[in-house]
Amino acid sequence: MSGISGLVTNSLTGLQAAQQALQVTGNNIANVNTPGYSREQVIQSTQPPSLLGGLYLGNGTQIDTVARSYNSYLQSQVWSTTATASGANTFNTQLQPLVNLLAGTNAGLSTSIQQFFASGVAQVAANPSDIPSRQNLISEAQGLAQTFQGAAQQLQDTATGVNQQIGQSITTINGLTQQIAQLNVQINSLSGAQSTPNSLLDQRDQLITQLSAQVGVSVLPQSGNQVSVFTGNGQVLVAGSLSFALKTAPNAYDPSQAEVAYAANGAVISQGLQGGTLGGVLQFRSQVLQPAQNSLGRIADGLAQAMNTQQAQGLDLNGQFGAAMFQSGTVQVLANTANAGSAAISGSVVDSNALTTADYQLNYNGSNWTATNLSTGQPTTITPGTSGSATTLTFDGVQVNVSGAQAGNAFEVLPTRYGALNFQATLANAAGVAAASPYVSSAGQIQSGGLVNANLGNLALSAGQYSATSGSASVVVSGGVNAPTALQITLNSGGTSGAIGFQVTQPGSATVLATGSVTLGSSGTTVAIPYATNTPPGGFWTVNLSGSTAVSGDAFTLSPASGGNGGNAQAMATLQTAKTLGGSSTSLEGAYSQLVSQVASQGNQAQTALSAATAVSAQAVSSQQSVSGVNLDQEATNLIQYQQAYQAAAKAIQVGNSLFTSLLQAVQ
Repeated sequence: MSGISGLVTNSLTGLQAAQQALQVTGNNIANVNTPGYSREQVIQSTQPPSLLGGLYLGNGTQIDTVARSYNSYLQSQVWSTTATASGANTFNTQLQPLVNLLAGTNAGLSTSIQQFFASGVAQVAANPSDIPSRQNLISEAQGLAQTFQGAAQQLQDTATGVNQQIGQSITTINGLTQQIAQLNVQINSLSGAQSTPNSLLDQRDQLITQLSAQVGVSVLPQSGNQVSVFTGNGQVLVAGSLSFALKTAPNAYDPSQAEVAYAANGAVISQGLQGGTLGGVLQFRSQVLQPAQNSLGRIADGLAQAMNTQQAQGLDLNGQFGAAMFQSGTVQVLANTANAGSAAISGSVVDSNALTTADYQLNYNGSNWTATNLSTGQPTTITPGTSGSATTLTFDGVQVNVSGAQAGNAFEVLPTRYGALNFQATLANAAGVAAASPYVSSAGQIQSGGLVNANLGNLALSAGQYSATSGSASVVVSGGVNAPTALQITLNSGGTSGAIGFQVTQPGSATVLATGSVTLGSSGTTVAIPYATNTPPGGFWTVNLSGSTAVSGDAFTLSPASGGNGGNAQAMATLQTAKTLGGSSTSLEGAYSQLVSQVASQGNQAQTALSAATAVSAQAVSSQQSVSGVNLDQEATNLIQYQQAYQAAAKAIQVGNSLFTSLLQAVQ
């Protein structure tokens, strides 16, 4: 088109282009604060020219498309860093109350343990026959049990809260994935050869950003401007027009533990989920909460077994071996829901010193059992045995009794998870505190109901101590006599060198229960008196006879201790610092210090990781916004540019109209 009409037509295309550009600029300004909005810009080009009279004359301009300012790499970085930062924030938020509970200045468990031994046990050791001191020990034991239960209950409440947060996060995820799938359909139907529904694309990207705050995702483009969304471990959430809903499902072993599963088929996908609120809370549960519960439970189990064992070695005010002072939670053995048959299985702690803080998985192939440490993923050695008709499996301080198992059965063993939660003080009677050692060693023999020491030699009988075994060189008292039956050791001969014979009888009885000899001037000879088979269980009270000068007829008496003896209470007091846990590597207080140190360290690391993840996420958003964000200064410049173009095009049209009018007037 040429001439005046060409001028007007070309100017009209410029006018329309400037008008559309102004509209796009106005839309950018209006959406400057809209979350997820990507700045739009017009893509303008020259219309093909026309050949007239040997000349190519232009036909004006045109708007090819309105394009988003978008960079897929930067957007994917926003999604990735958002998931990391959200996961770090959730992990830290969950962890800090646990740090305050266990490692805070007001933490009561360490104080309660110290007070139990210092104000309770030590006072009884100093005043073994004093009833108020004994009653105070009972009160301190009850207070310690309450402290264990209180701390464990808070951890259990946190575990319940974790389940609730998993459910809330899944609800949010399902809503977002459904919307993303719906937008996929709309975008596919509205996308043309040269045009795309930019606002819908922005909405979808914003929904994916919100989704990444719930769980780490990866996004793959599909035909028709659609996308598929997967979790970080490759589980599909959105595929084109389809969304795959999630749900909470009980753990295959522990129904109190919520897992993430597909709603359609129930397949559990918790393993490997990372990032976002969901990944953060799962990480907190597996890496912090459950290990803390196990560690606290191991301390409770160790304290209960150590104190109960020591109680059983001593005598109470009634002259009886001490009853249990504490009871901790039982070992939990949980069957897999897919197990065939109905195996009967239970567990108990047999050696708290060998306990770890790990959980275990037991598998049976029809002939052999294997146990896997779930913390390390490594197998652990099982010592098999039998108890009646049941098979016993002993490993890492735990004994599991099982009968009726079938090939393919699997079980999860939680040795210490509930040790602290169900920890109780079971001794209520002050007279029941077994403060006394089972025997008092004295020189002399019982005559007319009293002890008479007429010894002439210098041999001495030690105070004695408990031993789990009699020892290979010991003289073992037999004849069905168990501690604390009164016994008398009488020398058969005398001298200053060589071996001197002796015999063991009951006072006033001629029945010889044991014979032996002691080499004068040596380290002496050990005499072992067996406990009753169920106390504590088994074991021996051992005493040592030694010296350099012996006189025939010299005697020594082992008398059941009275209420004024505090030998066993003194042994109880040493348990505060005795290394009774971790394979004799740490004490009760040491184990708690390790737990506190571990949780405090995790708390510091979580805060550091959160700061770093937040900074990286902010940088990713800043980089993305440098491309996609609306810059008001730039838009103001564009307004002036397009306004001037519009005015110039309008002026050109005016000029063309004036020329056309002049031409009409000239031909009239």
